[in-house]
Amino acid sequence: MDDPIALLREIRLALQQQDFPAALRYLKQAAQIAHENGDRAAEGRHLGNVALIYHRIGKSDEALKYFNLALKLAREEGDRVAEDGLLGNMGNILREIGKHEEAIHYLNQALVIAQEIGDVRGRGIWLGNLGLVYDDLQLYAQAAELHQRSVEVARQLRDRRGLATRLSNLGNSYIGLHRYEEALMCFAEAIEIYDAFGEQEARAVSFGILGNIHSEIGRQEQDSQTAYTHFHKALDYYSETLNFAHETGDEIVEAELMRRIGDVMGYAGDYEQAVTYYTAAYEQFDRLGLQERVELVRRSLLIADERRKQNP
Repeated sequence: MDDPIALLREIRLALQQQDFPAALRYLKQAAQIAHENGDRAAEGRHLGNVALIYHRIGKSDEALKYFNLALKLAREEGDRVAEDGLLGNMGNILREIGKHEEAIHYLNQALVIAQEIGDVRGRGIWLGNLGLVYDDLQLYAQAAELHQRSVEVARQLRDRRGLATRLSNLGNSYIGLHRYEEALMCFAEAIEIYDAFGEQEARAVSFGILGNIHSEIGRQEQDSQTAYTHFHKALDYYSETLNFAHETGDEIVEAELMRRIGDVMGYAGDYEQAVTYYTAAYEQFDRLGLQERVELVRRSLLIADERRKQNP
């Protein structure tokens, strides 16, 4: 097929049908035609789209190969906007496959270009993505600084959805730094935004994280009354998230939340309830065939049961 217009129609149809082998075949043909016609900008676009599809179907090496080809063309053409996006996409893939130093290298290049061309939105995205790389490396102070700058960009752009995501990322970095009060503030603001947009799944995930934070604060608290206050808050958040997991049929998350509720019950000294929740989690993980988690819960169940017997 030599007609570029017809090829574009076939590409769109293949993507709509999620026929990725056909989409790849047509995109490569389109790239070849653009190359023969000397249309390097179109060739680069097609190669970049080939890379995106390879990434979508989990072929990271092929995605990086085609992004590199597109990047070479963008640089030869002096297309800084395309170069920026390609570098950022490559950085994201490198992070996903665990090549964090290379990811930082590419994302920093993308960040510099975004600043130079005045792409404020792109700058915010690359700052946040760099923060995620540093989170992976457990370098939470650097991550928090980058996420904070990303939050500032989202506020500047009045990008409410983006702000919620970036606040959540910042909150996670604060958790890594044990700065729990600041983490609570980030997630509380993010939840307000999720509520405003009706994003129930993101809200439930955030509630689960709030449960984790309150559970950890309670564990570390010396004053028993204050500790119990945090344990009760943890249980409230976990219970709401558990309801959502049950309604959506997410059995793995449901079992994990029952395990965490068991943990909090144990911390609070209610070993009877701890045993009840651990048993439910154990049975569900076992039914799902998740043996590592079965063993984890089994150990917790044995400890809680022993303490229950010691504290009748």
